[in-house]
Amino acid sequence: MAKKSPLQIVKDRFGDKPKLIEKLAGLIEPQGGESGDEHQRRLRNVSNAKLLHLLALGERVKELGGRDAIVKKILELKKQAKDHEYGDKLKKLPLGKLVDMFASVQRAAKAAGSAAKAAATKATKVTKKTGKGG
Repeated sequence: MAKKSPLQIVKDRFGDKPKLIEKLAGLIEPQGGESGDEHQRRLRNVSNAKLLHLLALGERVKELGGRDAIVKKILELKKQAKDHEYGDKLKKLPLGKLVDMFASVQRAAKAAGSAAKAAATKATKVTKKTGKGG
């Protein structure tokens, strides 16, 4: 079976492009100084593939709790929760970059936690084997 085109996906899931744009307008914030109508007018000129990508991004941001929540989670994972200047800088980043950064920091924290756990397990085994306690 052939892969569906972006147009087919839009028609299957939303009926038509204006309905997708309405849904997107609620998820993606307008650029600075842009009204809601201008925002929707600008989205009409965007390709269906890009609109579907923006929808997925908007849903991911909503799932994570919004821009401020993502920034807070990044700061906590990097152990920089009190660094307000860095937090303000992160808030100015585009949503896509912010979501990617969160995923990257989350993977790094998980890997560091796994490495620390493995090292602790190895140290415990060595201690039990040699009978020396610390």
